[in-house]
Amino acid sequence: MADENNSIAFPEKCEAGDAAAVPAVVTDSLSDIGRDFGEATYSWNIETDLMTWNVDAAPLFGLVDMAQLGTGSSFATLVDQASPTSRHGEIFESDQVDRGTGVAFSARYLVNPSPGVRFWVEDSGRWFANAAGQPRLVHGVCRRILAPTAEEMALVTKRHLDPATGALTRADFCNALAAAIDTMQRDSRTMVVMMVAIDNLSQLNKTYGYMVGDEIIAAVVRRLRGVLRRRDILGRYATNKIGIVLAPSLIEHMEMVASRLASTIRSTPIETSAGSISTSVHIGAVAVPNEAKTTMEALHACEEALNDAAERSDTFFVAHCANPDMTNRRTTNRESTDIVLSALNERRIRLAFQPIVASGTGQVAMYESLVRMVTPSGEWLGAGHIVPVAERLGFLHLIDHRVTELAFETLRARPEVYLTVNVGADTALHPDWIAAYQAQVACSPDAAKRLIVEITETSLIEDINAARALIEWIKDSGARVAIDDFGAGHTSFRNMRLLPIDILKIDGTFIKNLSRSADDRFFVQTLLQLARHLKIETVAEWVQDEETATLLASWRVEYLQGDFLGAARTELPDNHSLSPRKIA
Repeated sequence: MADENNSIAFPEKCEAGDAAAVPAVVTDSLSDIGRDFGEATYSWNIETDLMTWNVDAAPLFGLVDMAQLGTGSSFATLVDQASPTSRHGEIFESDQVDRGTGVAFSARYLVNPSPGVRFWVEDSGRWFANAAGQPRLVHGVCRRILAPTAEEMALVTKRHLDPATGALTRADFCNALAAAIDTMQRDSRTMVVMMVAIDNLSQLNKTYGYMVGDEIIAAVVRRLRGVLRRRDILGRYATNKIGIVLAPSLIEHMEMVASRLASTIRSTPIETSAGSISTSVHIGAVAVPNEAKTTMEALHACEEALNDAAERSDTFFVAHCANPDMTNRRTTNRESTDIVLSALNERRIRLAFQPIVASGTGQVAMYESLVRMVTPSGEWLGAGHIVPVAERLGFLHLIDHRVTELAFETLRARPEVYLTVNVGADTALHPDWIAAYQAQVACSPDAAKRLIVEITETSLIEDINAARALIEWIKDSGARVAIDDFGAGHTSFRNMRLLPIDILKIDGTFIKNLSRSADDRFFVQTLLQLARHLKIETVAEWVQDEETATLLASWRVEYLQGDFLGAARTELPDNHSLSPRKIA
């Protein structure tokens, strides 16, 4: 066995919950005893959730700025999951009644503002009720407790285990990682942080059920623990992700360790209540302090390496490497994210409107809602500056939510207008969007009748049954449903029959060369015949010239859209500003 002080070795096995398996969490609260952080008074308007403070309270809570103290909901995220009390509980679970002078409260709770930092806060004041007797306003004062009780000190250092796996909870894993980094830096030694992701867990949950999925997760943790050293740290970082801290360790051994861990998981099937199931893992890792120096840097680097490993077919393991190209790409991603999210937060995401014309009359039948971003200088940027960034970096659903909200606002303001709005299937299938959509419909049932929800074809084909249920649910609300970009993906014509859609939008790539391409003409004519048979209306996109518009109208395409018929506008025209467009 190699020397534990100089390399990663795999000696003793330890069972889940073994107290020796993880080191005690060292927290900043111990070194802060005797240091006076002062106090800060605040007002919390519960109805708006806004909090205002009399001083910069960030240092009191171990924060670098006041952002997390600006609202009650963000403040609540500072409270440690192990805290037996909270301000929220003291106020909202109180059985006292405000008789005009407010209700006094006092709470001591544990906060965990960043990994490795945990301390107690005393929070006292008065809350005042609204007409219904519910808390509406709080005036209070917060101060850090400099001399916690023995019971409070014990709770600070206590480890908390995930009941399903026996590994540390996410919060305690992060705290233990912070303590390990601090120790390694003090001793000038190196360590390795790994993130292990179970492959295809969501599919396993669908196939066998979540109970069996939990059995697989627990078995993976047991196998990992069986080959780790007693002092190595193991935590349930996310549903399918297990974090590992190997401290101390030699950096050049990390690939060998990852190989052994992965081999341990896939060597034999896992016995579950549904029978034997084989599984595998991908692993991302980072060397500390070589490639990351802080807890957050280490966790982000691990996740990035893990994502890289999941995207590759030639390896299960990637070690984070801060090469300039990758660093520049990540910097660009962060900057792009900040730009778009700032536009969302500052209500600079807007709609533009492109007319969709009835081919038989030349009249505008509806408008497509197109997402736009207004820069601080007032410039309007198109979807190409927004959607690819949001899609790549995982927040397209936020754009979809805002666009849906703006579409309903427009329909309420213009009762004569019909709008289409694009929503990704992943967004529309999520309970958050469904709840927000239901709320909009409840406020404006007439507006829903003038809305067409467009869902792209490629996003529908992954789960045809879920797509069908979604479309039927939207139609039950009064809206219509269109498939956007039909023909761009891999959907067969059979799915036109399976999905109860109202409108089919033909992808513009088949329209722009229609007059010159016999193949495109054959495809579009075949599609139109089937659509008419199924009583589905059609829209031809990207109509750029009169020849194409005339040809499509002769084929009885119901609606035409494109710059030839009308470019997108930042404002809806009034009722009489657009004359019918003559289509020969």
